Amino acid sequence: MVKRVYFYFFMYPSRPCGDDFNSDSVISIIKTSGISNLVSYRTLILPQLSATSIDPVIIKKKIGWNVKYGPVYAKDIPKYINNSFKKSEEQRIIKFSLSKRTEMANLYFFCLFVLISIIYWIAAIFLPSFLDLILYLNTTLILIGIIYGSMLILPSIHIKTGKVKVWIYEAIILILIIIFDLFIEKNLFYLIWNVILSILITIIMAEDFHGLTPIYKSELGEKTWNKGNNKMKFLFGEYKLQPYGQISIERERCIGCKICIEVCPRNVYNFNENDKKADLEFPAKCVNCNACVNRCLTQCLKII
Repeated sequence: MVKRVYFYFFMYPSRPCGDDFNSDSVISIIKTSGISNLVSYRTLILPQLSATSIDPVIIKKKIGWNVKYGPVYAKDIPKYINNSFKKSEEQRIIKFSLSKRTEMANLYFFCLFVLISIIYWIAAIFLPSFLDLILYLNTTLILIGIIYGSMLILPSIHIKTGKVKVWIYEAIILILIIIFDLFIEKNLFYLIWNVILSILITIIMAEDFHGLTPIYKSELGEKTWNKGNNKMKFLFGEYKLQPYGQISIERERCIGCKICIEVCPRNVYNFNENDKKADLEFPAKCVNCNACVNRCLTQCLKII
């Protein structure tokens, strides 16, 4: 239940990659909507994850509106309002719940199922052996096993690289395929196709498995950035990259504004009550979203 608070709610039709939701687009919305003529207050509450691209200083300077970053998830807005527009630690942290993992798995399964089905039925034109519904069913089951197994299980396993996780899982899948096709079905053609298919899917999944999750740093993004590129292409999208590397802090420049704590979705920082400055408590959790670096008022945070 939300206590009685009057506010206007704006929805912005951002592109899938989200790089068009920035300070300029927010300023444009405020100016064109005429909201300044309808309300006397001048405070915008924006999604926390927009902190990377939306600068409160620019918005304040250009249109005189203050910016606060609300919770990561919209479902927490009622609690946020009832708590006098203050976020709890839980509301600041991004999660990769089972439901979110299932959504991601559904997306990948659909895309790869269509792609593999096209390849399968084109191959069937030239190789009659593919005109086998059992084989097609096996193909579908392998897709399900690799994609859903990877997305639902592997993010919870703490291994440094996503590629290692995916290939360890693939080794298990290959053992099962060999046992089933060689010793139960006793069909060499099934075995060859299923092994090739399984490896192909795994190559795609392993390319940037950690980048598919919000709780790990994108390995493909970091590799691309280190090559001097600020854009990354992966599957059907192109993504603008923020700097990659290790997060560092010059504590002598920190003024204790807590903005880094407010915008960090991985709870990397802690506020030191002794000297009233921020500490890097869990730097290994940093996913290089760069929200803290971009919003730091004294530029004491850097990616090195």
